[in-house]
Amino acid sequence: MTTDKARVRALRSIDIAMTDTAKALSFFTDAWLLTPVTEAKGVHYLRGTGAFHHILSLRPAAQTALIRMVFDAADRQTVDAIHAQAVAHGLKTIDAPRALKSPHGDYGFGYKDPEGRNVAVVCGVADHTDTADSPDRPRKISHINLNNSDPDATFACFRDVLGFRLTDTTKKMRFISCGSDHHSVVLGFGGGTTLNHIAFEMPDLDSVMRGAGRMRDNGRGIEWGPGRHGPGQNVFCYFLGPENMPIEYTGEMQQIDGSYRVGEPDDWKWPPGRLDHWGITARPSERMEAAGQNYLFTADGWRLDEWR
Repeated sequence: MTTDKARVRALRSIDIAMTDTAKALSFFTDAWLLTPVTEAKGVHYLRGTGAFHHILSLRPAAQTALIRMVFDAADRQTVDAIHAQAVAHGLKTIDAPRALKSPHGDYGFGYKDPEGRNVAVVCGVADHTDTADSPDRPRKISHINLNNSDPDATFACFRDVLGFRLTDTTKKMRFISCGSDHHSVVLGFGGGTTLNHIAFEMPDLDSVMRGAGRMRDNGRGIEWGPGRHGPGQNVFCYFLGPENMPIEYTGEMQQIDGSYRVGEPDDWKWPPGRLDHWGITARPSERMEAAGQNYLFTADGWRLDEWR
């Protein structure tokens, strides 16, 4: 990534459609321990303990799907620069930056990436000041892991439009970063244009383990983990949420700077048979792997008309 490229600062939130919003809301508040912030036009907004106004939104729909990924920009000038980068990259399905309404920020735009995923870039969101950690509550979205039909085109778009940089490559995935976290997005080599999983950051290993115990008490067994990934060095525990959404508690993400050396597949061969991770189980459950190829982005989610 060139130093003069505008870049987003973080993955703010994920917008999701569910066929049973009431059940999904109950899960994400009572079991996953996100906190309701507001509800507008049938859309529920939930926060973690971090500063972001919300990290997840839920809305009713006839089919379960992802609506969009929302990325944070520092200011209007950065939003405009990123929009110019999107145009220069050749994206055709793109909206012009304009004023937005609360709770989404005061300025931003939306577009579709080369594989049809809906992306929004916003600034000026009314974020929270009460950001103390809780030992078993998620702070924020740690990262989203996306399967891809054209991983090279998708990576180029994240790099050239949003300013992400490559941090590691394994035999199955690219890890990319837009800040000090080792990765905020993971791009798989295959699996179609689907969701692999959404990871929620916990304060530490103990918090991941507390969350795992709570999930078991909620009747949702661990689908993979506990363990620790190689790229990013983050601990993990995976579950199936409402409507079999693949979700993860993760913690202790590696912090990096410009001196970080990009890893190659040959760097992630240890331990034998575990490739880029180690822990209780060598691979996700069959249910988890199947669920990780079922979620698609909606066709209509790149325009931010509902936010104006």
